[in-house]
Amino acid sequence: MKRLTILLAAAPWLIAAAPFWQAKALKAAAPFIDKANVEWARAIVSGDAEVLSAPYDAEGIFIGPDGSTVRGKAAVRDMYAERRSDVQVLKAVIRSEGRVAPDPDDVYEWGTATMTVKRAGTTKSASGRYLTVWHRAGDRWVITRNIAF
Repeated sequence: MKRLTILLAAAPWLIAAAPFWQAKALKAAAPFIDKANVEWARAIVSGDAEVLSAPYDAEGIFIGPDGSTVRGKAAVRDMYAERRSDVQVLKAVIRSEGRVAPDPDDVYEWGTATMTVKRAGTTKSASGRYLTVWHRAGDRWVITRNIAF
């Protein structure tokens, strides 16, 4: 019973401490996430595979809307570089809708990406949701998992 009393007495402190590290992780990751999102919107239009793959960890994984999986930064770069020549992205917008830090070294980000694409003379707009796992790697934050829905 004494241990339970001590645990219950400590519970408010433990709850109050969590937001500190959460806020710290979110603040540390934000510049990396924001930069990657701005660069993605530009690079998906220009087809710059180097910029599109730059935020990925060497072992990062991209999971496409069809469930296909691309493993590793180099493979992500190759995926973007091999975009079909008959597909032209005219405009792209990414909207980060939320972020949470489940621990001091990881941030989950989710949102929506919208693109206007021209293929075979037909222009269409499409939107898709995404979930990205960012991980602290030294003084940088990198993508370890990116899921496009």
